[in-house]
Amino acid sequence: MNHTTASTTSAGTSTAPEGTHFWVMSVEKPGLASATRSGTYTPPPGSTRQDAFDEIFDALTSAHPSLHGATVLFFSLEPNGL
Repeated sequence: MNHTTASTTSAGTSTAPEGTHFWVMSVEKPGLASATRSGTYTPPPGSTRQDAFDEIFDALTSAHPSLHGATVLFFSLEPNGL
């Protein structure tokens, strides 16, 4: 994944560089598992929002095998600057 970091509250703060975009994704396998994760992402030149979605979803479900094939309930990707 291209400079994507997932933030965690239980493990502390990430030491990875800040990305240009902030993302939030919630996924669920009804009755089995669910998760909401967030992090930062820096897309490579020429990337699309779909590319970012696919990369983030793949990273989230790879990190949590019980979520393989989960349904996305929510996804947000916005510029990280304030």
